[in-house]
Amino acid sequence: MNSLAIAGLAGLICGLGGGVYVTEAVMGERIAIMEASQAKAVAASAQIYHRRFVDEQSRGDALSNRLAHTESDLNLRTLEVTRAVSKVTTGRACLGDAAVRLLNGAPRDDPTVPQAAGASVAESAAIATDTDVAGWIGATQYQYNICRARLDALIDFEEGRPDDREQ
Repeated sequence: MNSLAIAGLAGLICGLGGGVYVTEAVMGERIAIMEASQAKAVAASAQIYHRRFVDEQSRGDALSNRLAHTESDLNLRTLEVTRAVSKVTTGRACLGDAAVRLLNGAPRDDPTVPQAAGASVAESAAIATDTDVAGWIGATQYQYNICRARLDALIDFEEGRPDDREQ
């Protein structure tokens, strides 16, 4: 191989090596800057989401406490109503056997549902007294109010949630 070819090859190798070194140094610096910028963005994002999490947790706790107080008040009110029902009702027949069967979901001609034993209130086991009906109404009002309070708490939680686009 002649000396000119060797010198050219050596120059090419040196040029490539120098180019790689300079490129690595410049690009390495740029990559380090990008990595530092990315790390800052990740840290800032983590802080934002941690703050949101803590805020949502606090809101959820406050709504849960409010719901617990509401349920406690409803339980107390229902207990008072249940105790008072016997004082304001007489225990007289209010619904006959056909109405009780219908409300219990059994068709009139269903052979698995026995017919009432007799025609009178005293003889018929399938009656509901005014006390029974008042008790059922009280229990139903309680269940409705508990359901409503729970749904209201869920609605309050969802409506109070900050929009992700705002931040």
